[in-house]
Amino acid sequence: MLAVLYATTLFVGAALLFLVQPLVGKLLLPLVGGTPGVWNTCMVFFQIVLLAGYLYAHRSTGKFGVRRQAVFHLLLLAAVIASFKAAIAYTGSPVAVVPSMLPDDQDSLLLMVARLGIVVGISIGVPFFVLSTTSPLLQRWFATTGHPAAKDPYFLYAASNAGSLLGLLAYPLLIEPRLALQDQQWVFAGGVLGYVALVVACALTVIRNGERTAPSTELQKDVPEALGSELAPPMSVFPISARRIGRWVVLATLPSSLLLGVTTHISTDLAPVPLLWVAPLALYLMSFILVFARWPDGVHRVVGRVTPMLLLFVVLTLLLNAAEPLALVVLLHMAAFFGVCLVCHGELAKDRPPAEYLTAFYFWLSFGGVLGGLFNALIAPLLFSSLGMVEYPLALVLAGAVRPHDDEQEGKLRVADVVLVLVLLGLSVGLVLTVQQFLKMPVEQSTPDAVAQRLLRGGLMFGIPGVAAFALIRKPARYALALAAILLAGAFDTGLFGETLHKERNFFGVIRVTRDGKFIKLIHGTTLHGQQRADESGPPRPMTYYHQKGPVGNLFDALPRERVNNVAVVGLGTGAVASYAQPDQKWTFYEIDPAVVRIANDKQYFRFLTDCRGDWKVTLGDARRHLNRAQDGEFDVIILDGFCSDAIPVHLLTREAIALYVSKLAPNGIIALHVSNAHLDLPPLIRRLADDHSPSLVTRYCHDVPLDNEREDGKTESQWMLLARSESDLAPVLNFNKTHAKKSFIQWDQVPWEDGPIWRDDFANLLRVWKRRGQE
Repeated sequence: MLAVLYATTLFVGAALLFLVQPLVGKLLLPLVGGTPGVWNTCMVFFQIVLLAGYLYAHRSTGKFGVRRQAVFHLLLLAAVIASFKAAIAYTGSPVAVVPSMLPDDQDSLLLMVARLGIVVGISIGVPFFVLSTTSPLLQRWFATTGHPAAKDPYFLYAASNAGSLLGLLAYPLLIEPRLALQDQQWVFAGGVLGYVALVVACALTVIRNGERTAPSTELQKDVPEALGSELAPPMSVFPISARRIGRWVVLATLPSSLLLGVTTHISTDLAPVPLLWVAPLALYLMSFILVFARWPDGVHRVVGRVTPMLLLFVVLTLLLNAAEPLALVVLLHMAAFFGVCLVCHGELAKDRPPAEYLTAFYFWLSFGGVLGGLFNALIAPLLFSSLGMVEYPLALVLAGAVRPHDDEQEGKLRVADVVLVLVLLGLSVGLVLTVQQFLKMPVEQSTPDAVAQRLLRGGLMFGIPGVAAFALIRKPARYALALAAILLAGAFDTGLFGETLHKERNFFGVIRVTRDGKFIKLIHGTTLHGQQRADESGPPRPMTYYHQKGPVGNLFDALPRERVNNVAVVGLGTGAVASYAQPDQKWTFYEIDPAVVRIANDKQYFRFLTDCRGDWKVTLGDARRHLNRAQDGEFDVIILDGFCSDAIPVHLLTREAIALYVSKLAPNGIIALHVSNAHLDLPPLIRRLADDHSPSLVTRYCHDVPLDNEREDGKTESQWMLLARSESDLAPVLNFNKTHAKKSFIQWDQVPWEDGPIWRDDFANLLRVWKRRGQE
């Protein structure tokens, strides 16, 4: 029963730790917006507090001893209850957000980070810190209980990660779709109080019985096999050496970095599917569960041999820009990532020290995890700003050098190995430069002939070097350098997007400007965000979903000039919609990504803004926060274009957001929403939001499918909605299509009513707007 008590407490604490982070994020989103500074500050706060919790567990048990430390820890538990009482007294909720301390867009970066850090610390800092101490602290307590499994308490780490996995899945799948934020806070508070009671019970087992010596080896043999791990800890000489600590940190850092790298790649470059980020994180946690619960040496060695081969296939898919068949490509990336996690975390499980040094072991594991997260989230966007998403390939290369200790081949990297890698590099670069001279990348990417040509081209470039790299797989260091050589050669390939004119990355991802045939394109990840014809000398015509023969062109053709004086646009892109501006009009663009603003203003790439006939300005930052500062009734037309990606800004599609837009809308004004999305069915949701508004709003919907000649002219398929206060406000658009039926093929239809939830700032159910099969 003692082991069950400790395992349950660890499970509950870890689950709550994973629940509170998205809860705080949802609380802050409508208040401070979705800028990188906000999310990075929250991430750094949680990482630092987690590390502080591990450090507390290590230092306090070392200084006081386990029994006195358990008594001291009860004071921290009392502080948790006190913090909830204070929050309820101040705000009526257990998680208190102090509005007066929230940062402002005008604050400097340092001041914003400081103020937001204080806000998060006040709202959730005490319970989060106490929850973060759970895993190392309770395992250390258990090691002194005299239980037969106490000599090797690391099996409890599997229970902790199982709780983390439950919290990870429960929030987006069970809690968020059913409970408002207020209810979520009370569920969290109730869970923490239950957790406190469990920790008190665990502490009493230590305080009442005192510290006992760990059982002998003979007693350990009686432990049920399911409680231990076949990866037995070595009996090392202590104190722990710096070299061993460094190895722990590296083995923890690499999977952490790879987790963020593979998540970014599959969710932006392969399949921009909402909630897909859950899958890699679930595999990451599952690897801990497996290796610290029961992980046979034989299976560990097999995984260590298979994973390097998977890494080679992943490297080739990156070089080929392979995205089809999608399920197979995603599965390959996931399998390689999972293999690396099992190898690295399995090596950590094998090298775990005796229980006396457990807290130190977990502190350095946490430190490595923090390093991996900070490198990808904060350092890499600055370090590789002009190179793109380098951290993912870099992590794959480093993973190629990690093998199980007993599987590593003897011998260090020799001069002959370096020579072989240099030969491979020369061969790879030569093939890339030669093949692309004779086999150009087809302009049209989707035809069967184009796909076959792409495969032939990529196979000749990288297939032969891939076989050569596989021949070097025997030595881990040499193999890692071989993977690096192939990836380096891939930099000489002009690639899928044509000639790259500009490329940079920041906290929003990789953005590039390319020339592909007659078009100059703006691409974020693999998503086209606008294009301009390169062969036009006069004012550029709007392309893609802003095309003159599309819904937006129809809107501005239909509206009388005197009704359009002031226009707001959320989402800049290339600035194509600015082509519709007239000399006497004012246009305000709201854009959150500074890289997009710089590129749209650079006339060597796009001239929509520089050739704009109206008076225009760009406001950088979260659109909802800045729209709040606009005068009521200021805009005749509001265009919202920010819902096409996988991570749609939910706070821009809530009851409160719609009310804000309407308040800023002039009499007879119109709101136009671009609702094209591969996975989410947004029109019914927007119809419900419009009907929910008081008084209810009128809606119309258009799904525009371009003709073949329009596609050649740069028009793309799109879905748009119009919102207005009354039918008469939309009359010019609807009547225009009737009177100009021969010129206009745009049809604005009613949106069929579908029952479902109303998104609010405190509630959003993403699963209920998921497209059913056949809608995609």
